[in-house]
Amino acid sequence: MCMNNSMCGNANNNNCTSLGPFIAVDAACITTPAPRKGTMYPFSSGGVPVSLVSLASGLVSTTSMVGFGSAISAISLAGTNIDLTAVTGTEAFSVPLDGSITAISASLSATATATVTGTAQVRAQIYRAVAGTNVFNPTPAFVNLTPLTTIAIGTITSGTANVAPVPVAAGDRLLMVFSVTTSGFATTILGNASAGINVE
Repeated sequence: MCMNNSMCGNANNNNCTSLGPFIAVDAACITTPAPRKGTMYPFSSGGVPVSLVSLASGLVSTTSMVGFGSAISAISLAGTNIDLTAVTGTEAFSVPLDGSITAISASLSATATATVTGTAQVRAQIYRAVAGTNVFNPTPAFVNLTPLTTIAIGTITSGTANVAPVPVAAGDRLLMVFSVTTSGFATTILGNASAGINVE
């Protein structure tokens, strides 16, 4: 039996003729990666590019809801919330089990050029409506994509973030929302949006 590459006491023997048993000297040397937990929910704008609009002040004008292969644009904020009471169509999905959002990733690929006179910041964020209401509130589950200083067709901005667990309850509805803010100018960004969240 060969142990610790000793060649069984024969320095001229390049082959180990006995292959076991092998015993770990310290059990701490044997590590097993912790299994990944949770369920990943994917989002994609599909064949309809999102439209993200900012005001001349740089604040959000209208947002886009991104679903599972489709999107709805020209969604206004009611303060910081999104009220879909009188809106035709939604991209929200219902949560089947209690859990927590722990990570988010998103990207946007521009489908048209846009004027940038400073920087533009795209954000992907989960909004939540508790059961029985159509008013969606922003959650801390968001990621700011890489700031843009030029936007041409095919320009890609992306970002990934782990977030402090954001509790969601069975029956809540979740909405993936893309928006843009700027350093102080109006702009409209058109692009193909995609994202994903992890719920544990």
